[in-house]
Formats: sequence, C-alpha cells, structure tokens
Amino acid sequence: LSEDRVKGYRNFLNKIWNANKFSKINNCKLSKRINVKKTNLDVNKWIYYELVKTNNEAKKYISNFRFDEAARVIYQFVWHSYCDWYIEFLKPIFDSNNKKNLKESRNMSAFIQANILALLHPFIPFFTERVWQDFKFNNYFKTPLMLKNWDIKSQSSFNKSYNKIDWLIDLVTSIRSTKVDLNVSPGSFIDLSMVELNLNKISIINDNLDVFKRLGRVSDVSRTKLDKNGIKIIVGGETVTLYFDQNLDLKEQKQKISSKVDDLDQKIKEINNKLKNKSFLNNAPKQVVAKEKKALLVYKNELKKLNSIMNSIKN
Repeated sequence: LSEDRVKGYRNFLNKIWNANKFSKINNCKLSKRINVKKTNLDVNKWIYYELVKTNNEAKKYISNFRFDEAARVIYQFVWHSYCDWYIEFLKPIFDSNNKKNLKESRNMSAFIQANILALLHPFIPFFTERVWQDFKFNNYFKTPLMLKNWDIKSQSSFNKSYNKIDWLIDLVTSIRSTKVDLNVSPGSFIDLSMVELNLNKISIINDNLDVFKRLGRVSDVSRTKLDKNGIKIIVGGETVTLYFDQNLDLKEQKQKISSKVDDLDQKIKEINNKLKNKSFLNNAPKQVVAKEKKALLVYKNELKKLNSIMNSIKN
C-alpha cells in the first residue's frame, strides 16, 4: 500500500473536516420542513442532481462488488463537486442578506452533507459516525447512520439547472487554464465580453453574476466589445472574450503557445500512429489502449483551446 496514497486519503478527510467546519460557521442545519421540490437556486439544484447521480452509480458498483469504483465516484463527488465547487458557490450566498436564499442553501448544504456521510460510511465508518453525531443528524433522520438507507428521490426537472452550472464551471475552469497558458497570475482580475454568447448563456452568467465574478476573478462583464487586449476562448461551443492588463505582451505569449502547439501536434501524431497499428491494438492490454485514447482526447481538446487563443492574438 503506497504511503503517498495514505497521505492522499488523510488530505481527503481533512478536506471533509474543513467543509464541516464551514457548515457549522454558517449555521447549516436541516429544517424539519425541507422540501427539495421547492428548491429555487440553480446551484442547489445542481448539487442535488450530482448527489443523485453519484448515489445511483455507487449503488450499482456495490451491487456488482466493484467497491473500488464505488469509492472512486463518491470520492470524486465529495472532493470536487461538493468541496471544490459547491462550497465556493455558497460563499457569496452566505455573505448576502437574502434570507430566502440563505435558508434554502443552509438546508440543502446540510442535506447533501448528511447523505455524503451515508455514502462514505461503509468505507470510513469511524470518521463518518463521529461527524454524524456531531451534527445531530439522528434527530432529523430518526435513525443511526449505520441504518440510514440510500434512497434519494430523483428530480428530473433539475437537469436544466445542472447543465447551466456545469457550463459555468467549464467557463471558470477555462478562464483559469487560459491564465496559466498566458503566464498570467491566477489571482489577477480580468474583464469579460459576452458579445458573442447566445442569450441562454448570457442569462446563466447574469443569474449567477456574483459567484461567477468571485470564482473567475472577473472585474467587469460586458455585452459589448472592449478596446483592450482580448483573447477569445471557446467553452461548450460558445465564445467569450477575455481582456487582460494592457502590459501583457501577447506577441511573446503567442510564441510560447506556438511551441506548446507544436509539442501537442507531435504527441497527437504519435498516439494516432499507435492506434492505427493493428499489432498494438491486438496485443496491448485493453486498459493501455483505453489510456491512449483518453490521452488523445485530452490533447485534442487542449490543442483546440490553444489554437483558439493563438488565432485571437493579433500579429
């Protein structure tokens, strides 16, 4: 058993523990009258939809005795969906004075947290039992954690909100990665133009403007083209333009990106040659072939993004 893997799981427990502290500080408690169907905020519908999806996948894997896969999907949900994104989405809500949104988000956060403990309980029972009792979830669910069922009602109507927040997350992720590609400080603020976005995507940004500005480090969102250094990025087939400080030397960055593009072209060529080789396909283990195909997809997506940046930098 790798020592690094043990350290990684220790970090995972620390992350959950800190998320629990965040819940306590913001007074996240389950109301006896919680009604999931009346959820209003997109982000709360998104996390609930993610929970249902994870819950169903984990149950399927456990029924097939694939406990490793069950642990993997739960881990991904807790670390990335709940801790990395949902809690960040909650911060501006908890900083606001909107009582309706506060009540809904406190309820939903506690509900997700309780169900996370149920999902994790077969794998880390001592830790989950401690947290369950600490938050007095027995009083709400009327059952010990060990006996809590995994039945969570699906809300198909939440699918639209799920897709909205998923696109917003992709946009924030793309902004962050573009900064890395251009060697721009991650903490620096940018301006953004929505002039090429369709009305649906514009409404997603406007409906979640405060949290988007906070997560994306965006100073201003405009519906017109700005007279600044602009970089176009494509997110889910939609184009937005990012504006950086005037001091950014885009020509220099273009040269650096060009070398990255050449490197990616070479990697894609090598993998394509492998996948065209019948001997490789017939003799290599399935997981090796799958790994190469996955890498090819990642490289192609990265190449598409870099080419978009290159094309938007004026010579």
